[in-house]
Amino acid sequence: MSGSLCDAVLVLVCGLPAAGKTTLVKQLVASGNTSSRLYERLSLDDLYEQQAIDDGISKPAEFDPNIWKASQHEMVLRVRNRLIENASAARGESRIQLVLLVDDNFPYRSQRKRYFHLATELHCGFGVLYMNVAVANCRARNADRAKTGDAGAQIADEVFERMVAVFEAPNGRQSPWEVNTNEVKEVGDGYGIGDAMNALIERADHELKRRHLLQMKVRRGSAQQLCDRLSTQQNVLHRVDLRLRQWISAQLLDGATLPAGMSKSQFAGQLNRRRKCYLASIKHSYGNTLDRLQNGSEEEMLISLVLQFQHQN
Repeated sequence: MSGSLCDAVLVLVCGLPAAGKTTLVKQLVASGNTSSRLYERLSLDDLYEQQAIDDGISKPAEFDPNIWKASQHEMVLRVRNRLIENASAARGESRIQLVLLVDDNFPYRSQRKRYFHLATELHCGFGVLYMNVAVANCRARNADRAKTGDAGAQIADEVFERMVAVFEAPNGRQSPWEVNTNEVKEVGDGYGIGDAMNALIERADHELKRRHLLQMKVRRGSAQQLCDRLSTQQNVLHRVDLRLRQWISAQLLDGATLPAGMSKSQFAGQLNRRRKCYLASIKHSYGNTLDRLQNGSEEEMLISLVLQFQHQN
């Protein structure tokens, strides 16, 4: 974990039904843990079955879109809560990195994007492990599940074919949130999966650092813009104030402008009170002042502001 920003990495394990996702994920959870890394699994199939039981259905015979939607919603909540829990528990130099494996088909890019945004929000690493197994192999495995004692995982042929038709393979060139994707062709005995996961997690950390630096750059840019605005505001106010003082001095020198029954000192006090109120109004409506500056030169804006003061009653 030395030099790593990732206290947690969210990894979506996607692919067609019977591609071997659950087998691989369980293998990682069972034997992939180290002194500095902990694999955990969340499965949509498990949530789907539990949701059906909660709805009073012991075992759904057919795909139920309402149960599926409820399970998707519950999965997002559980992922969020687990990542927040891990962030709260992460302390000291000997932190254990959580790799949260979300086991689902994830057929739509929009689904995967949702989790990318969640990882970004919670400052976690993000990656996609794509089980890119041939459709024919997945179809045959699904059909054989009843023979191998795994009939509960078997899905109807029409559901399988619909999944094949709608599945959108991860594509980092088309979807930036999928740039950190590793493909696995077959599960086999797990050879090489450790290296594949290390590479995926290393890239996730690199991408997290890149996003972190980008956010810092944006914040610095916003702070600089604020400083520039304040500097411009002070400059405008100073120059308007200077010109108003010059105009007031000219009015006091011109006896013809002195109101009847008013001494020169009284007139000076009146004009200076007007000047201060006018400068305060400019400061409070600074957005309008900036708009003027963007639509013309600074000199034109200064002349306009001084004329506006002169024409006040």
